[in-house]
Amino acid sequence: MRNQHECGSVVKVFNQKLQMEGFQMTLKEKYDVVIVGSGPAGAGAAKALSGSGLDILVVERQKMPRYKMCSGIVFPSSRKFIEENFGEIPRDIMCTPEIIKGNRVFVTNEDPVLEVSFDAFDAGEDSAGEGFNTWRSDLDQWLISQSDAAVADDCSFESFQKSGDEYQIQVNHRKTSKPVTCRYIIGADGTLSRVRKTLYPDFNQSIVRIPNYEEIYTGTIELDPGWLYLFMDRSVTGYFATIFHKDDKIAVVTGVNEKESVKEYFKVFKTHLLKNHGLQIKETYATHGIVLTDMSAQKNYCLGDANVLLSGEAAGFLRGGEGITSSLASGYAAGKAVVESEQSGKPAIDYYLDLAADELKACETVHATLTEVMGYNVFMRP
Repeated sequence: MRNQHECGSVVKVFNQKLQMEGFQMTLKEKYDVVIVGSGPAGAGAAKALSGSGLDILVVERQKMPRYKMCSGIVFPSSRKFIEENFGEIPRDIMCTPEIIKGNRVFVTNEDPVLEVSFDAFDAGEDSAGEGFNTWRSDLDQWLISQSDAAVADDCSFESFQKSGDEYQIQVNHRKTSKPVTCRYIIGADGTLSRVRKTLYPDFNQSIVRIPNYEEIYTGTIELDPGWLYLFMDRSVTGYFATIFHKDDKIAVVTGVNEKESVKEYFKVFKTHLLKNHGLQIKETYATHGIVLTDMSAQKNYCLGDANVLLSGEAAGFLRGGEGITSSLASGYAAGKAVVESEQSGKPAIDYYLDLAADELKACETVHATLTEVMGYNVFMRP
């Protein structure tokens, strides 16, 4: 069993370059901006800050390229954002099938499958109708490479404290604890953000966690590879389950409320696929787990304070089950807020609240649309 796929050639070359020049870097004592997390939110922030003249550090707790549990499907809204701000997505980081046509949804196990376009997740935006199929490790690696930020992998954020106009950050870089000083922090470190926990120690008490479990197989299934499949029936999933194809692999995912057993639900869902959709497993290629939250569904956002900003899922941005677009947009807004703050001397949060307003509205629009279609919000199912 392996826990990471073979990377595309573009990413391999970039990774070799970083190993020689970047990831063996020695951290400096001081930066202008520290971004915690190298996913789309961190990459969006780094890209917005590129060319500003600020000294930017991105810290990533895992060794890169790192696997991220996600469909890796770049929805039309993400495609549009990336093409406008990062450039054309290299074909080398895509997997087969390259094009994903939309969603196929089983509302119940008995109902016929419904074909739903990606427009339901795009909040009325004018964007192309098909998605691109990528491995997230390749996509994230390419996105972060498009900025001028320094990147330190195997470098985990531990905590910070305010000291005058600066922040004293403690990181653990390659098993060595080190202090770093900066003037701005952007927390792009996901649903269980350490930056958020340091800033607001009690905030996690207000959220519901949604554990997700994934198994990736080599084998076959009687489902067309050109679609993202959603299964909504409460008998096989806590909130919804997904199936998608990556090259010769089949990914099977389900998620539940934190009070339920995700492994037990997964067994039921897997049995359903074996009996009703012709799943035949040759090998279990990899297994992964991740946690989502109900922050966006409950409009329980947490954008930060002063010059500490939260973006992506750390802040609660999520368009239903699609997070890449929100992460990119909110991360970019956070980076722009820092630039505005630097020019005016006012706190970055003053600008971030305005710059992130459109993405907040988009998240709420998507949740409202899905709730109207389904009759319930899948992130708050009883």
